[in-house]
Amino acid sequence: MPSCSPWQASKAEENVSNSFMHSMDPQLERKMETTQSLVDSYVTIVNKTMWDLMVGLVPKTTMHLVINNMHEFIFSELLANLYLHGDKNMLMEESAEQAQWS
Repeated sequence: MPSCSPWQASKAEENVSNSFMHSMDPQLERKMETTQSLVDSYVTIVNKTMWDLMVGLVPKTTMHLVINNMHEFIFSELLANLYLHGDKNMLMEESAEQAQWS
């Protein structure tokens, strides 16, 4: 028995499937085509949803958490430390660049 590649095997199966479909009645053939179309649509939706979850949502969620944690750290630790050890009058003065810009 000659061996064949997976591509050749799938093409052979497709040819058998096509010849079988052409020998069926037209109504059953339409139903099969409709079912195949629905399955293809479903698989496309599932693949897109999985891509959105893995590629889109996870990095966005990670960045959201990082930014929120940094924001919380800055306001709770750094700002308190700055006010504690800094000259409050100097902190409230407008810089020359800011005065020129506004």
